[in-house]
Amino acid sequence: MAKIQEKWRESLTDINDVNFKNIKFEKIISYPPAGNDVFECIGTYKNQKINFIFKSERGKFANFSNEVDVLNAMNDKFPVPTVLESGKINEYTYIVLSKIEGEKLSDIFKEDLKADQNKYLYLYGKALAQIHKLDIDWKTAKMRPINDYPKTDCYSDLNDWELEVIDYLKETKPMINYNTFIHGDFHYGNILWDNYEITGILDWEYAGKGFKEQDIAWALILRPGQQFMNKKEHLESFLKGYKSIGNYDENKLKWCLINGMMHFYLMNKKQNKKDYLNYLKEIIKKLINY
Repeated sequence: MAKIQEKWRESLTDINDVNFKNIKFEKIISYPPAGNDVFECIGTYKNQKINFIFKSERGKFANFSNEVDVLNAMNDKFPVPTVLESGKINEYTYIVLSKIEGEKLSDIFKEDLKADQNKYLYLYGKALAQIHKLDIDWKTAKMRPINDYPKTDCYSDLNDWELEVIDYLKETKPMINYNTFIHGDFHYGNILWDNYEITGILDWEYAGKGFKEQDIAWALILRPGQQFMNKKEHLESFLKGYKSIGNYDENKLKWCLINGMMHFYLMNKKQNKKDYLNYLKEIIKKLINY
């Protein structure tokens, strides 16, 4: 069962002001951390008491119309939430989704010390390859700043090493082919599990025709506080699962890993997370000199 999350920031919309079309809202029970405002709620749908997920955009980066279209197209291919309704509250778009039961890998590995981590990660990689093998005619996936190399004018205190890495990324940027259907945000927080089976794949806002090596790298990059994907065997298990049915360009994946890790390094630099920053720096150095 998913953990109840306490309120961790103020939302931009008040769910009590929403004029729901299909849902009778009762109360919020959890505040899952996310880029947009996301609440787990209790209410009534078609005369049945349900738990549902309410998502409301926080800015222009949101792409809810795409997510609705993708979820409707994916519901016979992968375990995804059902779209119960969508609309607007003031200037913000919202969507209401069915709640899917399952646990994140971060919770499974913490609570079940006997869990076969490499088996989970193999299946995790294989699932991404299954998405990439879909033959779907879709619009180009929405790009985010993190998909390109860091721009120096966005940072005021870059040191020599950081500038060298950014120059390396500029000079070695590969030709990008937007010809694979990608998830766009495939990381462990968006995948739910039960006993080695995926029960839900969430957050398809950035899905579309895109750069598959970027999608792979996004899953492999270690987030702050993450206690897996920090060992070579973990990365190898994921990639072995991916390669069981898919393929990728190793040089492009290397560039995407360096680029993604550098973005995370710069984003977390001011928070002085020394162990995390040192880990990223060492991996970046190894990859560049590989």
